[in-house]
Amino acid sequence: MRCSFCQNGDISTDKDNGVVMDARRLATLAWQLRVEGCHNINWVGGDPTIHLHTIVEAISLLDERELQPDSRLNRRIKSDLFLDWQERPQDAYYQGELNVPMLWNSNFFMSSETMKILRILMDVWLPDFKFGPGKCAVKLARTPWFWETVTGNLKAIDDWGEAYTIRHLVMPNHVECCTFRVLDWVKANIPEAPVNVMDQYHPDTFCDPRSPRYQEKYAELSRRCTPDEILAAYRYAEGLGVHFQPITYEKNRSRR
Repeated sequence: MRCSFCQNGDISTDKDNGVVMDARRLATLAWQLRVEGCHNINWVGGDPTIHLHTIVEAISLLDERELQPDSRLNRRIKSDLFLDWQERPQDAYYQGELNVPMLWNSNFFMSSETMKILRILMDVWLPDFKFGPGKCAVKLARTPWFWETVTGNLKAIDDWGEAYTIRHLVMPNHVECCTFRVLDWVKANIPEAPVNVMDQYHPDTFCDPRSPRYQEKYAELSRRCTPDEILAAYRYAEGLGVHFQPITYEKNRSRR
């Protein structure tokens, strides 16, 4: 997918940014984070699917007892350089075995073969469901076959009994064509699915009028959602009986 509004566009489209990572280094970082106390390893992007081969190999290496933290790499990637790294092995091991919950954080635009590989590796899924069944995915993300691909994958994890939460980002001028149609499909096909109806859209990458990368053809996404648009999304979800309130409103409960 090539979302015109990608909030990580500055890094996801820069081929010269980042650190070259082979499977062993990736496994070492995952081990290090888990022993440091991270609750899970969150495979995210962009989209992690393009790195599936490396991720699968890294997961296979997590059982190797010789994995040790790479101090030089650690210094390069840690944001808290001035804090000591405190090991918490009591959080990482269960009955003597390394226990690393895996989370697949994805736009869910991937093949059924990829889904079958991931099924035996992932514990939790966090799929995005961005667009309705019309032309929006092609127009805004250059992604044909979006609707049939993503809905098929969502139905698969529901049929498998997997743990997941769907995320839907409400976008300006796309409430009726995308938000309503996404919610309709969820209610009709996976009615018990938890859905996070997200209100944090802001124009970025090719949709930000303040950016030199801005493209006029994406003017419809060049602003934030209005309160009326967000309220319309919430009311529609509520009217359908979609399970969205506990997750969507969680941030508001923390403020009270």
